[in-house]
Parts: sequence; structure tokens; C-alpha cells
Amino acid sequence: MTVPYTNLNETRIYSVAEAIVALGYDGIAAFDRAEPEYETLQTLYDRFDSAEHVKLLALCAATQDYQLNGDAQAFWRALDRTVREYETLDSAQTVRDVLGDFMAADVNARLNDQKRDRLIRLFENGFDEWFLDTHESAAPIEVWERLAADMETRKRAKTVVFAMKVYDIAHLVRHGEYLEFPSDIPIPCDLQVERVAQTAGLTERDDAETVMGGWAHVMETISARLGRHVSLLRIDSIVWQAGQIIGNHEPNRTSAREALVDHFEHVGIPADDADYLARELTAEM
Repeated sequence: MTVPYTNLNETRIYSVAEAIVALGYDGIAAFDRAEPEYETLQTLYDRFDSAEHVKLLALCAATQDYQLNGDAQAFWRALDRTVREYETLDSAQTVRDVLGDFMAADVNARLNDQKRDRLIRLFENGFDEWFLDTHESAAPIEVWERLAADMETRKRAKTVVFAMKVYDIAHLVRHGEYLEFPSDIPIPCDLQVERVAQTAGLTERDDAETVMGGWAHVMETISARLGRHVSLLRIDSIVWQAGQIIGNHEPNRTSAREALVDHFEHVGIPADDADYLARELTAEM
């Protein structure tokens, strides 16, 4: 991957990368278990026998995780409550029915017609049937490309990439390992990711391409330092969780750092590493 450093602070990119490197690969991956969707996925697998239908439901639901009337935690809790009304999840039609009911949840009230249209388009283009028929043999990039095509949008669109992250975590929860996505899969660039790019000093800009480029450089540095590829889907979990916490405490940097350290330690990060990471992610706050 060759991303120019235009509008990016190379020094800050290196400093942020070093703070994440200090966590080690296992420390980085630990943040996935603190993602809002992780617990919901565990619950779904415990409740239903068909892993493929759980993966399909989670993947399709993830395409609707934007412009929420609430936060991501409320979104995934609402999905869990919706599914509790169903005794089985073993057909494409049941997945469609669950998603239809889920769209009536308060957390999905904003842009509701647009979200329903997205799901209709996805189903009319046959994504659900295709996924159930081929996901075991299809490479992750094929699922990524097919989802984007059936949503009639770009592969790098935030909701498409985020859906791939949820698919990846769904695979982790079920099989204990990650999927093999291409190394150039971008970070799902939302408000939290943009916020931390600025508070960490990667860039003063908030346009998606610049922000994604900054985090891509962070990923490349981390991967080189650890001697193994570290996906931006992993880094996103750290950044997104930090962004939500920082947003709750802005503009008070001291308060934000204390809350970040508490969260990082809850994830399992040692105190010194938690403090180091919190300081680097708020260096320009």
C-alpha cells in the first residue's frame, strides 16, 4: 500500500503506532472482544444452531449501523431483543423477517426509509441466498465484493467495510480465528475514527480519504514493527472505542485520558501501556 503523506503528520503517525505496538498483537486483538457486536454475536450463536444464518443476520444488520438514534451499543442490544422473539433462525426468510422487525426499533428511526430500501435492494439482488450457498467456499474478498455490488455502492464505503469487520468478528467468535482479508482493506471511517485522527494529531483534516490514509500509515508502521500484518479492522476497534470515550469527555483532555486508561485496563491492557496509549491518542486534544 502506498498512501502519500499529504496533509498528514508523519511524526504523530509514528508515535501513535508505537503506542499500539507496545500492546503486542494479543493486546491489539483484545479490543475486538470489547466491541458492541461481540457479546450479541456470542448470544446469537448460543441461541441458534445455524452459524451461517447468524453470520448472515449480523452481516446484514451491520449495513444499517449508521446515523443511529442512539449509540452502537443500543443498536446491537436492540438486535438481540428483536431476535429473542424468534425460536429458530434457519432460513433466509427468517433472517429477512428479523431484520424487518429490527428496522422498527427506536435506534433505527433516523433515515428509516433509506435503511429499509438498502435491505430491500440487498435481498432483491440475491445477496442472502448467495451467501448461504457459497460463504463456506468463498474467499472473504468475494463476500466483500458481492456485498458492495448488491448494495450498489463502493467496496470502501464505511458501512460495507464495517459489515466485513462484523463478519470477521462473527467468524472469530465461532471459529477462534480471523478471516483472511486483503491487507489493503481500509478502516471503517466514521465520526469516531475521524475524531481520533485529529485528537491524536495524525491530521487536522476530517475528509474520509485523508483520515483513512493516516490510519493506513499507522497500520503499516505497526505491521512492520511487529513483523506480521495487523489489519486495520483490528486497529479500528481500538480507535473506535477511544473515539467514543473522547467524544463523551471533550474538550477535557485530563478527564478523557482518565476514562481511556480505565477502559484500556478493563480490556486487559497493563496500566503503563494503557496510560501510554491514552496520552498518544489525545496528544492534540
